[in-house]
Formats: sequence, structure tokens, C-alpha cells
Amino acid sequence: MPTPPVFLRLHQALMPDYNRRATAYWWVMVPLGILALAWSVVSVTQAPWEVLVQVCAGVVMAAVAGGFPITIPRTKTSFGLGEIFTFLLLFIHGVEPAVLAAAAEATAVSFRTSSRWTSRIGSPALAAVSMTVTGAMLQWMLSAVHSPQGMPVSVLAALALWVAIVHFVLNTILVAALPRLKRGEWLRWSDVTGSFGLTLVVSALCACAAAVLGESFRAHTLTLFLTVTPALVMLLTVVRGYIGQQEAHRALSEAEAQAARREAEITAEHLKETHHIAFHDALTGLPNRRMLLDELAKAVAQAHAEPDRQGCVLMFLDFDRFKLINDTLGHAAGDRFLIMVAERLVGQVRPDDLVARLGGDEFAVLLRRQAPREVVEDVARRIQDAVRKPYLVAGNELTSSASIGITSSEHGYDNPDDMLRDADIAMYRAKSAGKARHVVFDSTMHAELARKMRLEADLRHAVADGTLQVAYQPIFTLPGKRLTGFEALARWHHPEFGEVEPQEFIALAEESSLVLDITDLVLARACSQLHRWQGMSPEWADLEMRVNIADKDIAQRNLLPRVKAALQASGLQASYLTLELTEGIIMRRLATERSALEELRAFGLRLSIDDFGMGYSSLAHLSALPIDSLKIDRSFVAELFHREGAGTIVRTIISLGRSLGMQVVAEGIETPEQFQWLLEAGCLSGQGRQLSHPLDAGGVEKLLEGLAAQPDAAAPLTLPQPLATLH
Repeated sequence: MPTPPVFLRLHQALMPDYNRRATAYWWVMVPLGILALAWSVVSVTQAPWEVLVQVCAGVVMAAVAGGFPITIPRTKTSFGLGEIFTFLLLFIHGVEPAVLAAAAEATAVSFRTSSRWTSRIGSPALAAVSMTVTGAMLQWMLSAVHSPQGMPVSVLAALALWVAIVHFVLNTILVAALPRLKRGEWLRWSDVTGSFGLTLVVSALCACAAAVLGESFRAHTLTLFLTVTPALVMLLTVVRGYIGQQEAHRALSEAEAQAARREAEITAEHLKETHHIAFHDALTGLPNRRMLLDELAKAVAQAHAEPDRQGCVLMFLDFDRFKLINDTLGHAAGDRFLIMVAERLVGQVRPDDLVARLGGDEFAVLLRRQAPREVVEDVARRIQDAVRKPYLVAGNELTSSASIGITSSEHGYDNPDDMLRDADIAMYRAKSAGKARHVVFDSTMHAELARKMRLEADLRHAVADGTLQVAYQPIFTLPGKRLTGFEALARWHHPEFGEVEPQEFIALAEESSLVLDITDLVLARACSQLHRWQGMSPEWADLEMRVNIADKDIAQRNLLPRVKAALQASGLQASYLTLELTEGIIMRRLATERSALEELRAFGLRLSIDDFGMGYSSLAHLSALPIDSLKIDRSFVAELFHREGAGTIVRTIISLGRSLGMQVVAEGIETPEQFQWLLEAGCLSGQGRQLSHPLDAGGVEKLLEGLAAQPDAAAPLTLPQPLATLH
């Protein structure tokens, strides 16, 4: 490839951004400026030596002043006082010295402000051209008025002002033209007027001062020049010192402003961190409930705006058996489990979906795009499979599962809280249906929830006003059929819904802690009634009462004082009262509440395990517990003739109770065949509809009166003849 010409290489190196018009302008103006400078140098060198000294001094002073401009505080505007020397030379010695001074000042300024040689060469050339034209105009004006000598100062000042304006405007035009040409534009009037301001004023003042000084110079010659020059230097020094102080103050202000900006940035960063803390879970780093509701509100709004294209699905997850992990391994292990769960959930959804932790072991998954039901349920199954895999926590391999409730924007939600509520309802339906499954919300669940809320409110009123009833299930010895006591059972007749099943309202009471009030009500009535019945006849003096105790009763740690209050109010002795706790409660509370059970036993109360056979009691625990009796769960009795192995389990329980010295009571005896089988299996006590239905207090008194009236007190009931032993 041939080497480009020297001129082209020079152009590419010095003028890479110059187009043809800008290049032509530069190459026209620079030679003109050089010619003006050459002409001025030749003219000055022909002057007398004293004039040459004055010119050199003025040129040097102009260059020095140009190299040290004065910046106006709190602005970007700066000016130099070099023009006063330029105009002074113009008025004293003519155009040529002024051209040299103007070029010298422009050279100093260009070397200070630019590193490009095109500017360092072009600026002095343009200043020389401008001053040549301006000086020529001044010479013409001076010749027109014949001579400045004897000219009034006001006229001379006006003439200097006009010259300063012309020089300023002409120099501005020559300098501003080049950038416009480089951009391919024409010069605009705003390019000139935009430069007007304090700089023009200073230039005009310099010209006026120079004109006055020049007039005085002609009268006093060198003496005045030598006097004024140091004065001007001192003035320049003082002004620069003052401006320097102002600059120092400005720098301090900028430093303070910068510190303020930095503090504002730190504050903004802190607010950002605070925002993250406010909208994210501290343990898992997932979005929290607040952020979920915000994002859910946006998704619901989009679903309303574009019902055919937008939609969302919300899943509410609750992990089964998480409380067991916390209780057995500690909260640190529980926290580690939750972190691992969060990681697995995030891995099962799309990047634009959202996984949030609501609190405890509750999580939510927001699918931002609507999908067919089968696809949503497939996602739920995939989540189930992921969370079901074992977790290695603190050296222990743990397994868990999740109950998932699902709802979608198809139900027309207006409020994100409503959508979260319905997903929660569906989750509880999944949990009550057996856990480790998912349930999709439907509108019928609202009616069930409304009924549940109505029942809970009405149950609270029923407990408060005492309309909750207590029934008494008689307990008999199977051999001899002798009445030995009762089990107190809470019963509720709702004014609108009729008889409410105990399983339903007791579950509601346990969720709301109302079960404590129900326990106190049943305790008080049962103790009072039993004491009354014991006083009806000496043969009923040893009757006993059994009262069911809930898990929350044990957890409150104030059960003994409550029982004491009921006994004291009724006058019943503690030995006639048996507290029944399910096998699940015993095993859950064994480690933490064993001392409470022992205190109850030490007070004289009797303790019984209800629904025995349904839990996980070990023989070691059972033999060490302060337990007096076992109750065979009704499900085993009901399946005696229907499920293989049921009879074996019942015989084992009877034998176990006998070997541990505990009373064994069979509950749920509904048929003569069940009664006979239990009798022959060695079970000594039982209860059920075959023996007697639960009775109210009046019914019990009639039963007692009827039994007392029978001649054979040992056989108060007529029972069927024994059947053949079941093998």
C-alpha cells in the first residue's frame, strides 16, 4: 500500500476531526496571522531602543497575565488582565506592538487550556488577525479626528470602549467559527452574544484604562510607564490573592458539598440495605410476606388489565413435622432445615417466579404466568418430590413433606390478602386430609370457612355463658356389671346447626386456645356432680370421674392449680378424679413436662393414657410413667371382628396393663359380641353404648336411682348371654 503524502499524514495526526471546510479555514487564517506577526516584528525592530524595551516589557506582561487568569468565584468564567498591556501598547506605540502582545497573550492561554497544536498555533494567529484589523480601525479613527492630543478624556474613553468591543466581537467570531465548521454548521449570532458578560466588561475597562494611561504617557513618557507598570503588577497580584482566597473558600465549600454527597450516597445505600431487610427474610434471604403481597398485588392488577393474557397462581406451603425437628434437634437444626428447603423450592420454579418465606415453616410460591390446572398440579407434585428427599442436618438424616394449597387469579381477586387467604384455606384442607398432598381451592371452601368461623365465635359465647353441656358416659366393670364411674364429655347443641360433633368443636377450641376454658368448665361441673352423686347413697361413695386433658393444658404448666381450684370448689377428693391424656400428648410432653405429670400424681390424682395403641409408647417409657390405667382405643374394639390382628393387639394391651399393675378400660363397646369378647379376654372395665349412652346430669341421677332400686345391686344391667370365645 503506497505511503500517503506528508501533508495528508500531518493532517491525520493534527486534525483528525477537521472536515474540508474547517481545514480550509484553519489554513487560511493561520498564514494571515503569521503574516501579521511577521510584519509587526519587522516594524518593531526598526523602532528606537527605548521603544523596543517598552514593547518587549508590554509583550512579556501580556503573556504573563494571560498565563495566570482570574476565575470569578462560584462561576466557570475567567479573564486575564493581559489586555490592558495590549491596549496600552496599541494607544502608545500603534498596531504592531499590540499585535505582538495579543499574540503573546493568546499563546499563553492556549498552552494553558489545550494540548492540541492546532489550537496552540491557531489561537495566536487569530488573535494577531483580530488585533491587526482592530488596530487599523483605531488608526483610521484617530486620523479622522487629526490627533488624540488635547482630546477630552470622555471622548478618548468612548473611543477605547468602541475599539475593545470590536476586538472582542471580531476575536469571538474568528474563534467560534472553527467548531461550527467542524460540525458542518454556519456561525450563529448566539455564538457571539453568548460570550457577552463580565469578560467583555473587563476587556472594555482594560481598553479605557489603557487609553487614559497612554494619554498620560505622552506627557510623562518613561517615568509614568515605569511607575504604572509595577502598580499594575501589584494590582494584579492583589486581585489574584483575593481571588485565591475566594477559590480556597469555594474549594472548601466543594469539599463540604462532596462530603454531603458522599453522606447522601451512604444514606441511600443504607436505605437500600434497609429496604432489603424490610422485604426479605433474614434467615433464608427469600422475599418475605410483605414483598410477596406487593408482587401479588401487581400480578392481580395485571390479571385484571389483561384477563386473556395475564394471570398468576399462588401456592401456600406448610411443612409437616417441622415442630418435631425443632423440639428434638433444636432451633439451629430447624433453621438449617429451612435454609435447605428454601434452596430446593427456588430450584423448582422458573427464574421469573417468586418463592417467599411467610414465617415459621410456611412458604409461598407465586407463578407469575397462568397455566392449565394439570400443569400447576404437576409443579406441585414436583415440589413435593423435591422436598420429600432426605435432609442431612447436624449429622441426622431428616425427612419431611409439605401440605400445599393452590389458588389462581381466575377467581377474580381484587385483594392480594384474599388470594393468600384462600391458598391458606386450601393448604389446611390438604393438611387435614392427611398431609403430604396438595389441594386446589374452590369456592365451596369459603362456606366451610364461614361455618368454621361462625362455630368458633359461637363456641366462645357458649363457654362464656355456660351453655356448653357436659355429658357423662358410665363406666362399668365387665365382670359383675358394676358401675364404677363416669367419663365427662363436652357436648354442644348449636341453636342453628344442632348437635356439633365433639371432634369438630374440640379441634376448633384447640386451635384458638379456647380448649383451656372448656377443660376448666368440664372439670368444675364434673367434680361438682360427682361429689353430689357420691352423697346420694353410701354405695356410690367410691364412684370416680374421668376428665380429658388437652395438650395445651399440659403445656400451660398451671394445670395443677386449676385442678385444685375445681376440687376445692366442689369438695371432691383428688383420689376420685382421673385425668386422661392421649398417648400422643404423653410422648410429646414426656421430656419437658414429666415433672408436671409427677406433681399431679403426687397430689393424689390418677392419670390414664387415652386411645392407647394409636401412638408410639415404648415399654421402657410406659413402665416409668406415673400412669394408673390404660384405655384401649375404640378403633381396635370396632375392628375386633373385621380386621385380622385387631384381637391380638387388644389382648396384648390387656396383658401389658395387667403386668404393669394398671387398670385397663375398653371404650367404644357397641355390640353384645364386643362386650362378650372383651369379658372373656380378661378386660375388667369398659364403656360404650352397649352398656350405656352418655347421659346428662339428670339422666345419671335416674340411672343411680334405678340401680339402687334393683334387688341385685351386683348386676345393675341386664346384659346378653356370653358368646363363644373369639380365636
